[in-house]
Amino acid sequence: MSRILRIVFPVLLFGLWLILPSAAVANPDLAGSWVTIPGEGTSTDPWGRLYLDISIDGKDITVTKTVGGGRRTHSQVYPLKIGRKVDVKVDWWTENRHIGAYSTGDKIETIRANWLDDKAVLRTESVITLQTSQGNTSVRTYAEYRISDSGKKLTVIQLRSSRDRPLVYVYERAETE
Repeated sequence: MSRILRIVFPVLLFGLWLILPSAAVANPDLAGSWVTIPGEGTSTDPWGRLYLDISIDGKDITVTKTVGGGRRTHSQVYPLKIGRKVDVKVDWWTENRHIGAYSTGDKIETIRANWLDDKAVLRTESVITLQTSQGNTSVRTYAEYRISDSGKKLTVIQLRSSRDRPLVYVYERAETE
């Protein structure tokens, strides 16, 4: 019997080692409401500012992006699941900064989210088909959501297959009313 325990016990420990890290709490500083800081990072023209609302519940993360300029605003909700691909219906691509690119076809953005750096950084990878003046094109985006050491700034870095330079957005916590 002790021989079986010597074999089974290490296997059980290894199984727990695999399960427990995924159950660990993510960086709680990431959750909350964020607004871009004017003059820092990539221009948000024609939008006045960009807003993010992030909620975290275990492996479920909801990112709501809101863009606005003047009286026009639009929000897109991205319900993400850590370690799994999700398909999100995107009626209007919020990343369209006067570039003439619009979601097309089934209007589905496929997104996979994971944690990096011991759950300090949220990474997303997505693919969406966009309609452009050159026709339909698949755009792949890699993004990292990084919190400053103070927890007061959020930097989102995006690399897109359609651009040579990264996009960098710097946010601060939004004032609550």
